Amino acid sequence: MEGRIEVASRRMGISLGLLFLCHLIVLTYGHPTLKTPESVTGTWKGDVKIQCLYDPLSGYRQVLVKWLVQRDSNPVTIFLRDSTGDHIQQAKYRGRLQVSQEVPGDVSLQLNTLQMDDRNHYTCEVTWQTPDGNQIMRDKIIELRVQKYPYNPPRISTEALTTMHSSLEATTIMRSTSDSTVNRTGKPNTERTITGPGRNLPIFAIIFIISLCCIVAITIPYIMFRRKTFQQEYVYGVSRVFSRETSNSQETTRVTTIASEYFNNEPDSQALINDYSDDPCLSK
Repeated sequence: MEGRIEVASRRMGISLGLLFLCHLIVLTYGHPTLKTPESVTGTWKGDVKIQCLYDPLSGYRQVLVKWLVQRDSNPVTIFLRDSTGDHIQQAKYRGRLQVSQEVPGDVSLQLNTLQMDDRNHYTCEVTWQTPDGNQIMRDKIIELRVQKYPYNPPRISTEALTTMHSSLEATTIMRSTSDSTVNRTGKPNTERTITGPGRNLPIFAIIFIISLCCIVAITIPYIMFRRKTFQQEYVYGVSRVFSRETSNSQETTRVTTIASEYFNNEPDSQALINDYSDDPCLSK
């Protein structure tokens, strides 16, 4: 009799232990868990969806959904879903905030017409009723970032890729030829292809260069002509003055000789000197 009581007591203890273990497993792993991203990026004046998902479990009933935003280190409720329906708690979000409800387990937040001050930390909070009549709550925090302009990564067309590939191939033929030249002759190949000047110049630079050349071509002959005219006038003036003031033929010859030596490089200076003779000049 005592043996039977002892066996029954052992069986009851084992059953209670297994029951407690199952309850502990349910509490640890059996409750729904929320799945959200760490951060979401939206574009100013655009729309964004902040995902918040969970896997529905048998016996668990969703009783409350909240979305909160962090303000001054205190969370503020902006959306509430309970047995009476959906409620938007802040006037700022009315008309541009929605929470999914068509798919079980999807309570994602849809925010339209983003403003720059919408960037903040948002909290998804869900409460369920467990099979034993209790309630459990889970929440996750997601950072919302708002950028001024959308990010458009550069796209490379097929033609650009083909051109780039051809250029790389051409460079690799040139290197092979240069290496073979060095190997045959023992000297590096120093030949370079020189492109024509002005091939890559802009049009305004070409016009400026042409204008400058025209100015130089006109200015130099004009300066030479003025210099030649001045020299002729100077010789005539000097000869005339000394012819009037000097009655001595030797003085006149000396002045003419000085003028001839000073302007001996000019083609017309010889003609000026030939106008005077070696005969003594007669004064008035």
